[in-house]
Amino acid sequence: MTKKHPFTRKSQKRSRGFDWKTDSRAGLALYAIFGIAFCLLLFYHLLPEPFEIREGALSPVTVVSPVTKLDPVATEQAREEAARNVPEEYTVDQVLTSRTVARVDELFSRVAQIVRQPVTEQEKIALIRQAVDETTGQVFSASLYATLAKTAPDRLERMRKDSRDIIQELMEKGIRKSELEEAKKQVDRLLLSSLLDRDAPDQVSRSVVRELVREMLTVNAHYDAEKTEKKRTKAKETVDPVLIREGQVIVAEGEPVTKRQIRQLELIGLVKSRNKGTMMAGLALFVTLLLVILHLTVRRLDPETVRDNRRLALLLSVLLLTMTGMKGLALGQNPEWSTLGYLTPFALGVMLPAILLRPGLGLISSVFLSVAAAMLFQDDSHSLFDYRFGFVVLVGGITAALSLIHVRNRSRIFRAGLASGLASAAAAASMHLMNPSGEAWTDLVVPTLFAFGGGCFSAILTYGFLPVFESGFGILSPMRLLELGNPNQPLLRRLLTEAPGTYHHSVMVANLAEAAAEAVGADGLLARVGSYYHDVGKLKRPQFFIENQMGRENPHDRLSPALSRTVIISHARDGAEMLKKAGLPEKLQDIAAQHHGTTLLKYFYHKALQNDGPEVKEDDYRYPGPKARSREAAIIGICDCVEAAVRSMAHPTPSRVEALVRKIIRERLEDGQFDECDLTMKELDLIARSVCETLQGLFHTRIEYPEEMMRDKGAKQHESIVVAFERGNRTDTRRPGSGGGR
Repeated sequence: MTKKHPFTRKSQKRSRGFDWKTDSRAGLALYAIFGIAFCLLLFYHLLPEPFEIREGALSPVTVVSPVTKLDPVATEQAREEAARNVPEEYTVDQVLTSRTVARVDELFSRVAQIVRQPVTEQEKIALIRQAVDETTGQVFSASLYATLAKTAPDRLERMRKDSRDIIQELMEKGIRKSELEEAKKQVDRLLLSSLLDRDAPDQVSRSVVRELVREMLTVNAHYDAEKTEKKRTKAKETVDPVLIREGQVIVAEGEPVTKRQIRQLELIGLVKSRNKGTMMAGLALFVTLLLVILHLTVRRLDPETVRDNRRLALLLSVLLLTMTGMKGLALGQNPEWSTLGYLTPFALGVMLPAILLRPGLGLISSVFLSVAAAMLFQDDSHSLFDYRFGFVVLVGGITAALSLIHVRNRSRIFRAGLASGLASAAAAASMHLMNPSGEAWTDLVVPTLFAFGGGCFSAILTYGFLPVFESGFGILSPMRLLELGNPNQPLLRRLLTEAPGTYHHSVMVANLAEAAAEAVGADGLLARVGSYYHDVGKLKRPQFFIENQMGRENPHDRLSPALSRTVIISHARDGAEMLKKAGLPEKLQDIAAQHHGTTLLKYFYHKALQNDGPEVKEDDYRYPGPKARSREAAIIGICDCVEAAVRSMAHPTPSRVEALVRKIIRERLEDGQFDECDLTMKELDLIARSVCETLQGLFHTRIEYPEEMMRDKGAKQHESIVVAFERGNRTDTRRPGSGGGR
């Protein structure tokens, strides 16, 4: 079997397409959105008030553009000017040119035939008049007809050629209606350069050609609106956009302000002082630096938040929500209520990340929010920060985060809020005691009470927002996991009463999975609670799984392999559906659906091969998946298989147990069951060691005395299955319908 070894997190490739939850581009977009929102919150507190400016008035200052921006009005004007400069396009009708030349040829051909006829001169003139009229449809002078009647055929041929050349030369270039008279004037110039002029001593033939050509010239160039419009459009496209350049002086001090300058100032939003551009650039750089520090700290303290954009979105959303509350109070702050900012429930932005993510992220949130508070609550236009508010938020936030380490019940939230309020009150008191201007007792009591109230109010908001953020971002807090792990939960009570063997198996798997998860830095509590629920799908048909048969007849003995396969495989899907219907978190649903991955039911597959022959398809006896997409799901899958296999062993010595554990992990690895999760080869080795150590504790009496032989009938049956396993006939050593349904 071909091995698939994308075993490092950096090199692992997934084939599921774009997933915003894990895609780094989505994480970058979250930071960008948060950064923009942060800039908008700080905008009012950094930029000066706009100055008055009117059309025709003298500008009080020189206004310089802080950015480079497109001027759409000026650009459109330049494009319209370029379009107007494009000349009109005409299409020359060369078919008409050819027809006119053909009429000349026909005319002289008929005249030559008439001249050769043995008739009188008057008869020739009459015939020529008729021929000319029929050919051209025009009436010429009598002298032209008489001259043609007297002209020799060879001379007529020269006249035909020169007439033809002049008409073709003029009409091939195109003659517009407005150019027709000018074209007729050019006939004389062309005649001067013709051979006819040089060869004919008399001017009679020349006058005939001149009159004939001038009358036969016609307009053959017509205005082409479509082509003209295309050229004008192309001309517009070639015009470079008109830009208001960064550093460009829009209006100088003392200069009368024009309508155009006002429009440009409105366009770039710069009806303010000349420092706005640099202040905006400074604000953007400041926010960028804060976000870079935030990202680097998060990556160091909680790498899972960097990989899972849902966790990152939760962190940024909580920070933004808290800063929005700060902004609201900052807008209501005035000289009379200059300490109103202390009432802000800033600890909300610390306690939610500490509970839902990690306490370390609560600490970094307190630092971030202290900087934001120092800027939002500053009331001195000559400084950017008010260190008093920053210090109070920092002290209260750190206290709240430290109070929530290893939080396991919701009452800790209120204790953390109380501790945060007391710490904030002490910090506020210290700030105002050091202020020499604060002589009245109200200058101390009011800010102290505000700070204490802000901490307590934060606890109330945290308690209310906690389930909202848990469900909204699909994140399980330790408190929620502990609640779900309570045996009194409805599904667990059903499992205990309706499928006691499966319940016991799940508890054993939980012990193995929790230790293994903690060994590789995964969520041990999630692994434990996920193990409790991973086999709840067996509640639909508990008697079909051997751990629930309690010595009764195994129904699989009377079923075909195909039917047994259907029953066993369905428990993973049934479990996920039952968890979803019960409203349990998505992570637990995923574990129930993914813990078997796409592994093969080898026992029933080989049984089907024996019954039906080689036409049996291996894929029909595989779980439908999906494969494990989290480390916890993969670990539970391993422990699920190992627990049932070890219990089936007749002589579980330490060496045989370790060999069995590593064999199960190796076969799953070679089968590609870990391709979609973040387990490395080193972590798989740590999992194997942890599982073996835990098994020694769980089955120490059996492993400590390997020479003790189990003589009862069940032990012999288990031994036969172990032999089958060692021969490579199964993925694990479970009997049909055991533990994980293999």
